[in-house]
Amino acid sequence: MEIHIGFTAQSITTQLIENKLVVILDIFRATSTITTALAHGAGAVYPVSSVEEAYRLKNIYPEALLGGEENSDKITGFDLGNSPLEYIPDLVSGRKIILCTTNGTKAICNSSGAKDIYIGSFLNASALVRKILDQNLDIYLACAGTKATYSLEDTCCAGYLIKLLSQWLTPKLSDAALGALALYQAYAENLPFHLSKSRNGQVLQAKGRWADIEYCCLRNKLAAVPIYREGIISVTGVQCPVLSLPTFVNRKP
Repeated sequence: MEIHIGFTAQSITTQLIENKLVVILDIFRATSTITTALAHGAGAVYPVSSVEEAYRLKNIYPEALLGGEENSDKITGFDLGNSPLEYIPDLVSGRKIILCTTNGTKAICNSSGAKDIYIGSFLNASALVRKILDQNLDIYLACAGTKATYSLEDTCCAGYLIKLLSQWLTPKLSDAALGALALYQAYAENLPFHLSKSRNGQVLQAKGRWADIEYCCLRNKLAAVPIYREGIISVTGVQCPVLSLPTFVNRKP
């Protein structure tokens, strides 16, 4: 098994992902939000690349919730933003969600053509690795990045997935994969502290969203493994117990 990493949504090409298992990583916050929504009972998530596409799908599925962000703020007129803490069971259970974000949903949509496409996060890392181990495919860890540039938190999560996979097999790692593993090992003892220093972490803090940082850095709390097929993200595995969300408060680190 070979493991490769791409650092931005824009770096994903058909040639790079052909016949590979792709894992999309947008830790702050799209893939954490998708995993949480599906773990909390959402029926499906429809990722789109633009607000216009979101409203087009809304016309087809008028019962669906509109979720997402532009520049970390909820899109005007949408039902939900891009904080995973908004996607509680009372709101999302049994509902379709149309999601549009600055980076994450673009990375998902750009990955069409891969053998399989999974949604990854710190939250579901162990469950995701178990799913990956059932298949004999090379892996492409697709970090969404931020507006076509490197994102610290996405790469760190890629490193965590490599660490977990390496406990079960001896993958062939690219230089980028080795660097991601080293990054995770350096930050592992206090992920919220270190990743809050990233560009996206600083933006979230400035908007009073420390709780999102803290939540998105939790490891192995959800058993949901979302998979993207034919424009729809659905969940494999069991639904998860409802997390004690009130323990996450918007305080400073």
